Amino acid sequence: MTLAYDEPAMADLDDVDRALIDALVADGRASYAALARRIGMSQAAIKARVLRLLDSGGIHILGRIDPRALGYGEFAYCLIDVEGPVEPAADRLAEMDEAAFVLILAGARGLFVEFRARDAQQLDTAIERARSEPGVRGVDALSLVAYVKQDWSQSGQDPAVTDHRLGARRRPVDATDIKLLESLAANGRATFAEMADAAGMSQAATRERTLALMAAGVVTVQTIVSPGVLGVKGYAGLMIEVDGAAEPVATKVAAMTDITLVARVLGRFDVIAEASYRDEAHLAELLDRVRSTDGVRQVESFVYLVEVKESMTAGLS
Repeated sequence: MTLAYDEPAMADLDDVDRALIDALVADGRASYAALARRIGMSQAAIKARVLRLLDSGGIHILGRIDPRALGYGEFAYCLIDVEGPVEPAADRLAEMDEAAFVLILAGARGLFVEFRARDAQQLDTAIERARSEPGVRGVDALSLVAYVKQDWSQSGQDPAVTDHRLGARRRPVDATDIKLLESLAANGRATFAEMADAAGMSQAATRERTLALMAAGVVTVQTIVSPGVLGVKGYAGLMIEVDGAAEPVATKVAAMTDITLVARVLGRFDVIAEASYRDEAHLAELLDRVRSTDGVRQVESFVYLVEVKESMTAGLS
């Protein structure tokens, strides 16, 4: 999957579309009746617009599942140096069960991979396998300490209204929960009736369980607004070295407009971040803003070219 999209640009949307997107970002599972009251249109008209936005790829509403609730406790972000063509190495790494995200990059590094594992031994084995893949010259692995921010829904908006919380908390899940999570991962607006059929439960029991999973942070239904709709040209990764404590720097970077992800890590770098940008001048301004942040010693950046793999359901099967 490339990071270029064919969905409608912001200029193709009218005021109703924009208001509807804002409402869905606030609550991806809002009923058509609630959306109709908020927008001031009929339910039929609202439903048609929501379906059009979904079908066009302008928005994606899905359940993001906390991997910790599925037994995953070790995470690593890896910058991978590749000798020769990058795509074959990316395809081989994408076949690994532990690889949740695989991105082809512009710059000195060929690939960016996020590995998830149930324990340190499994993570070490996955990284060692990556190092042994043909074409891989080296792996710079960063161990995840904590997420400070994860939010791709409101890029470019005022950071004061963005939720910077870590989000999910660990909660044991059983086989019935897994069926409900599979439904939400495929369609964040799946009805309780649809999920009940998949799980073999009553609608009342399905509703109770689903709301409990969401309240515990095991799954978060998010409306992801595609880059073209937001006026975003692309995304860039920022690897940050700091002087002193990393947490204050991570907090300051997370509060910036256009920063979609921030995490503290252990390794060569101390903080990693992801930024959305409208054009090259905007990206240059963002990089200077991060570089000038108190406590930042150095920033290494790279632009995402191709998303080879994004696994939202790792660990469910």
